[in-house]
Amino acid sequence: MAGAGPDIRGIIANCLTPFDRDGQINFDALQHEIDYIIDVCRADAIAIGASEDAEYTMLTTEQRRDLMARGTAMVGGRKPVILGVSHPATQRAVELAEHAASVGADVVQLLIPIRLWGGDPEGDEIYDYVAEVARRSPLPVSVSQNRGPGADPAIPLFLRIADVYNVPYLVETSGDVTKISRLIEEIDHRGAARYFTNAESLLINLTLGGSGAAMAPPAARIGTEVVRAFREDDLPRATEWQRILSLFPNRWARYGAPPVMKAAMRHLGIDLGRPMRPYDSLPKWDDAQIGQFLEEVGLKEPGEEAPGPAAALGPIGLDHSRLQAEPLPRRSRK
Repeated sequence: MAGAGPDIRGIIANCLTPFDRDGQINFDALQHEIDYIIDVCRADAIAIGASEDAEYTMLTTEQRRDLMARGTAMVGGRKPVILGVSHPATQRAVELAEHAASVGADVVQLLIPIRLWGGDPEGDEIYDYVAEVARRSPLPVSVSQNRGPGADPAIPLFLRIADVYNVPYLVETSGDVTKISRLIEEIDHRGAARYFTNAESLLINLTLGGSGAAMAPPAARIGTEVVRAFREDDLPRATEWQRILSLFPNRWARYGAPPVMKAAMRHLGIDLGRPMRPYDSLPKWDDAQIGQFLEEVGLKEPGEEAPGPAAALGPIGLDHSRLQAEPLPRRSRK
């Protein structure tokens, strides 16, 4: 494999960034979230400030560096740590990678950027950017594709990037089955890099021989069950868990990931605050529906939320008897 790094397979949990009422990072809430990811989600790695749903673009440079250092310390070596270093300027990304190494991270993650002044970047522009950061980074690099805030390269460019030394992981979120199957064959099976997709594509990825998926909590809790059932050759149980991921969080996708996932975490007893202003939280009915959904699929203990204007049913005909090979881990409420 190109470059060294932990042998990460399964679920990469994209840690959300908690904010207090003044818009500052709430590090007490971050500790609760990290413990939940490790103890309840049982993710295979934890990414901090690394994905766009972590709202890292809303942070100052000092806030971002502080989040990297204190988040890594909170993990305390319990799981591999991936720290985000994404920045459209090569030098800034390299400086963040150096900081990540200094605070004890295992891997850094880099978003394939858009061309900020307009137009899609050419393949050589993207390749040169990734290769330069990877060459200068003191840590292995996970390269992330996220259409919208980042560029969306064609398959041949992904194959070139996978061969860059010091890039042992690729996270690709298109959900395009044609692209997924091709990249698994030519990246993961070839041993060029570990190939990860998004939550909706997790079981497809695993079935075809890919490495797993990246997602925020509490979806990471569901994803872990998909991976566990798949590894135990229990495809019916893996399928039932994947059916839940087909609706959560996408049923509320119009609001974006941070409001939906933060609402879900609050229903599970971990208050991560609201998204960074000027962006807003969910309307109360959708918020209540998310709580009901989590309760209906067995992730949340029964609550008192009022029903929304429409039913918040989980997957129709979900076979709950297949979901639990053992009692679901619960967060300790101290």
